[in-house]
Amino acid sequence: MHLTATLLNYYLICHRKMWLHAHAIRMEHTSDVVYEGKLIGETTYPQRAERYTEVEISVEPDVPDGIGLIAKIDFYDPYNGVVHEVKKSAAKEQAHVAQVQFYMYVLRRNDIKAEYGIIEYPKLRQTERVELDEEGESDLKKWIADASQIIGSERCPSLLPKSKCKSCSYFDFCWSGEV
Repeated sequence: MHLTATLLNYYLICHRKMWLHAHAIRMEHTSDVVYEGKLIGETTYPQRAERYTEVEISVEPDVPDGIGLIAKIDFYDPYNGVVHEVKKSAAKEQAHVAQVQFYMYVLRRNDIKAEYGIIEYPKLRQTERVELDEEGESDLKKWIADASQIIGSERCPSLLPKSKCKSCSYFDFCWSGEV
């Protein structure tokens, strides 16, 4: 089994969304919110592709847990060891921080410099620096193990309260039977 940064992000937002995505039930292509985020990521920093590198890297499954990790980092500064992540959201979320920490963890596991990360929120005109210390790494390892258990389950996790699901790309899928 391989866990991606997207799945970890979904784990911290909604276990059901993570499970569905991991089982190839994808709804992002139907979402205007997802499309807007992709557009912001592609157009906000057009000069970035010249200065930074796109990196796809993995960690093979460890024997004890059997969990492999895959990271696709859009913008990485190899000279300074800085991971950049652009988020559309108008709200800062723990899931954003965890996603950048996941990238840093995978880079470090491959002996690649990962000093810190920067999350950029163009709509807020703000940035947030992300560190990965021992405590953060410990949390990350717990989340990875828990997420892989949930994904490995035969049963899809239950729904969150409807009020938390309004802007989710899976909203219609999860709530279509609701009257």
